[in-house]
Amino acid sequence: MLALPARRLEPADLVWATALLEMSCAGHPVLEYCCVGPDAKSKRLWLLEQLLRFGLRFGRVYTNADASAVAVWLGPGHPAATLYQLLRTGLLPAALWRLNWGGFQRLRHYLVATSWLRRHSLEATTHYYLLALAVRPDARSRGLGRRLLQATLVAMQATHAACYIDAHHPAQLGFFQRLGFRLTGQCPTGHDASAPTNWGLMREGRA
Repeated sequence: MLALPARRLEPADLVWATALLEMSCAGHPVLEYCCVGPDAKSKRLWLLEQLLRFGLRFGRVYTNADASAVAVWLGPGHPAATLYQLLRTGLLPAALWRLNWGGFQRLRHYLVATSWLRRHSLEATTHYYLLALAVRPDARSRGLGRRLLQATLVAMQATHAACYIDAHHPAQLGFFQRLGFRLTGQCPTGHDASAPTNWGLMREGRA
């Protein structure tokens, strides 16, 4: 059972949740890498909206009591946004159109690299995958993201499955490690010097 205070989002929450992600993810290395050009902001908004739609369709999206934080989880049946899944859902051609060829190629390299690291990091095939954890900028440094993550971990690991996270800032590693995750590896997410590094972390399933 989900530890309160947290609630599961529905499609009606898409607009404000996308706006929260956009505010929270300013300067995010993956978005900066994939969304370039004079229309970079509109590309970021589109990509974040697709992330939420993907989470609502194939996983679970949670917020806290005052809607200042969001956690997007994918379940064991759909543990990653792979190129095959993007093709099946129609997002692959849309990404090519919205991000242009360069941005699309960077997104493709990112998905291939992170999927490779996840496959080589996990012994268990059944696991939950944290796609995003975001806190509104004016609500940071109050432990809200940590409490929301702890509450959702209770729900995810009620099935005794492992949980996996991608981190893109070295400063994030200690945060996740204090919550029981261990570092499983790292990899570049592209072929050029501007490609961000990805760190994989896993928390063992709780018996």
